[in-house]
Amino acid sequence: MKLAVIAVALVILSVVSHADSRDTLAANVTVNVGNFWFCNSTYANGVCPTPVQVGDTVTWNWTSAGTPHNTTSCPDSTFTNCTGQTWASPTQTSGTFQRTFNTTGTFYYLCTVHPNQMRGRIDVIQDTDGDGWSNGAEAIIGTNPSAACGVNAWPADINNNGFSDTADIVALTGDFGDAVPGAAPARHDLAPDPPLAPPNAFVDTQDIARLTGLFGLACPQ
Repeated sequence: MKLAVIAVALVILSVVSHADSRDTLAANVTVNVGNFWFCNSTYANGVCPTPVQVGDTVTWNWTSAGTPHNTTSCPDSTFTNCTGQTWASPTQTSGTFQRTFNTTGTFYYLCTVHPNQMRGRIDVIQDTDGDGWSNGAEAIIGTNPSAACGVNAWPADINNNGFSDTADIVALTGDFGDAVPGAAPARHDLAPDPPLAPPNAFVDTQDIARLTGLFGLACPQ
């Protein structure tokens, strides 16, 4: 069974080794606005997640001229009573709209013209060492939120050799399905950040996908 999981991990690796730009934390993040979706067409009728850090600016970029859309904040994940309590862009067919996020939290939004088709979520985290895991996630995992490299510093480097490599994948998949913390160490719960918080309670495909998406990379310098 565990060997089968390793094989699946390698398949996941081939799919996610070139991660979508939405999964890369950056100082300026673009969310495309199309017909009828945020981010890209795979999120039509769904919710587009965008991870950013405290202080980052999100730019919504209208990519499909002709049909009017907007980005309007919602109070919670029910996507009801969305009257722009936090932000509201003009309804427009082109151009951009920006907002800077200075506090941690999860912020929901939609297009009030197409409320059931176009929905999104901004996940704002504090990541002191800039390694892609929030301080809160590293507290759960047990790594140092102030160091991106070194022993127990970067969550993707389970064996502490400075790289995310096959040895890390084998260590993680060897505990597939085990409870964390418990049969598997908390160090193997690699996906506790939003929208996956609270911790998953066991090692699963979310943890494997997070790790394989960083395969071959060195710890951030």
